[in-house]
Amino acid sequence: MSGVVRTACTRHCGDGCALLVAVRPDGSLSVRGNPEHPFTRGFLCAKTARFGERLASPRRITTPLIREDGEFRKASWDEALGLIAAQITRLRKTPERMLHVFYYASFGLLHQASKLLFGTLGASAFSGSPCLSAGVEALKRDFGAVRQGPLTDAATADRIVNWGRNADAQSVHLAAMLSKARKRGARVLSIHPGDPGYDGLCDEQIIIRPGTDRFLAAAAAKLLLERGLSAYARKALSRCFEPQAFLELLDGWSLDSLLDACGASPEQARLLADWYAEDAPTATLIGRGLQRYAFGGENVRFIDALAMLSGQIGRKGAGVFFKQGDLGNAAWGWTQAKPGYARTFPLASLAANVALADPPVEFVWVEGMNLVTQCPDSLATAQMLRSRFTVVVEPFMTDTARCATVILPPALLFECEDVVRNDSHEYVNHSAQVLAPRGQARSNFHIAASLGAMLAPPVVYPDPEEVMDAALRKGKLKASLADLREKGWLGGPVPSTPWADGVFAHPDGLYRLPDALHLGAPAPDGFPLRLLSFVQKDHLLSQVPEDEQESPPRVFVSSGCPALAGLDQTRPALLETALGSMTVRVEILDTLHPEAVLYPRGDWLSRGGCVNRLIAGRETDMGAQVAYYEQRARLVSAPPSAV
Repeated sequence: MSGVVRTACTRHCGDGCALLVAVRPDGSLSVRGNPEHPFTRGFLCAKTARFGERLASPRRITTPLIREDGEFRKASWDEALGLIAAQITRLRKTPERMLHVFYYASFGLLHQASKLLFGTLGASAFSGSPCLSAGVEALKRDFGAVRQGPLTDAATADRIVNWGRNADAQSVHLAAMLSKARKRGARVLSIHPGDPGYDGLCDEQIIIRPGTDRFLAAAAAKLLLERGLSAYARKALSRCFEPQAFLELLDGWSLDSLLDACGASPEQARLLADWYAEDAPTATLIGRGLQRYAFGGENVRFIDALAMLSGQIGRKGAGVFFKQGDLGNAAWGWTQAKPGYARTFPLASLAANVALADPPVEFVWVEGMNLVTQCPDSLATAQMLRSRFTVVVEPFMTDTARCATVILPPALLFECEDVVRNDSHEYVNHSAQVLAPRGQARSNFHIAASLGAMLAPPVVYPDPEEVMDAALRKGKLKASLADLREKGWLGGPVPSTPWADGVFAHPDGLYRLPDALHLGAPAPDGFPLRLLSFVQKDHLLSQVPEDEQESPPRVFVSSGCPALAGLDQTRPALLETALGSMTVRVEILDTLHPEAVLYPRGDWLSRGGCVNRLIAGRETDMGAQVAYYEQRARLVSAPPSAV
């Protein structure tokens, strides 16, 4: 085995793992977590441990491809980039006709390079987010800014309330923290709609109707008020803007109506109130899924309010943990350019809005996400791409790549150097290059810089080492690239108890409580189930190897699901929404709420899957995030022709 290289993961995951990688004699990789890193501590998820398989996959695209007469043929980089440059040159006087679709397949600094190119050109882009923006906006409305202590602080609490953060599927480090906390005597309560993975990581659970977390939080807050506020809570309420309005809002709802909305029992509400009422630090973990409903932001705001009302904000070993926010250790905005994006289209309804665009969009660049698979209304998204000159920067023949005019193969993790941010700890990591890029693959930075150089006038890029060094020097760390290369990671102190002084980031220094509580739209006739598409444990987003995708895909319901009546579970069924249908196999997951149908996300249209083909484009109440979990569905017997 060759020497071990100290590097770091750049993938779309907030854990930001430091890694030790070695090349075995047969060319395969040994990948493990670095035990010396203060956060990683030797742990590593299965997704990244097997990343060498992705690098070496025989299905990987390693040379540019151009579509001709409906088929892809290999091309040189000069030919592929020349074809793209000609299109950009044609549209340069009306750059809004170009659409730049970029997302963070990598959290590396250099990975963002194409933003500089298309921002300089003045192209169009998308607004909103597929991931965290509803929760982030909720935090800003409540606290005035996004601030979070180190995630490790949550493990020091006496009690931890986990609102839908499935550590088993999403974070090996959080799972280890919860296990360690329980071993030292902390107790963990999990609140979720029944997805698997919580059993071994908590002491008690509350299963609620999907998307109704705000009502359970409001019920617990109402019970706390009826009992009388603790000294902590009275002090907290004095730090809120117009708290009486919030108290009157709660008073307008009966406890029975709140519990009916979320499907919880009075005993469960009292249990939750007890956890927050205890004179002991209680940490609150907020998951990603509960903010992906129509009132996802409101869900987060009421959980925040419960933590605030019970005196758990600004208290050591307590607080709310959703997103760390930018610590400023490095300056990440090197791609900001003038004139900037000319216009934006909402991601939740991208295809529909592009179809109405005036002037029309003629050119699309997709990078850093499998747009077709990950965007709502996947069939419309695919058609939008196929009907335009579309460039896809992608290493596999995904649903998005199949729609391309030109496919450009990027170098992947371990094949290029980068500086990496994360969302779970205070360290900036160095991702060292371990291998040469496979075949003709090039780094995302190299692709964008090469294309920029072909234009007239050119879009000139700085040297990549200069970009990394400048980002570190301009950040709070005041470090250099040489420092980071030598040490592997750099980090500064993080305040362990945000808001401890009781002064929040709003101009008046006061916390903001929610001013409304919405029931939401009832299920449409004939579609009683809530369609959920939670993350898979073994695969990151849509990076499911084609050979491991199942056809027909599996969905899960509880044995108490009314949709089972009349279904022959030994035969495939149809999963239907107002947008369409697909053939599925139905299996039982008894932990799941009876009103939910769970479809593990990530499989592709081309393999007979892709849940987003059935999900209409909707936005959450705040943050312009895609409300993936607002879709209603039903299960019916499949006709013989569909089997």
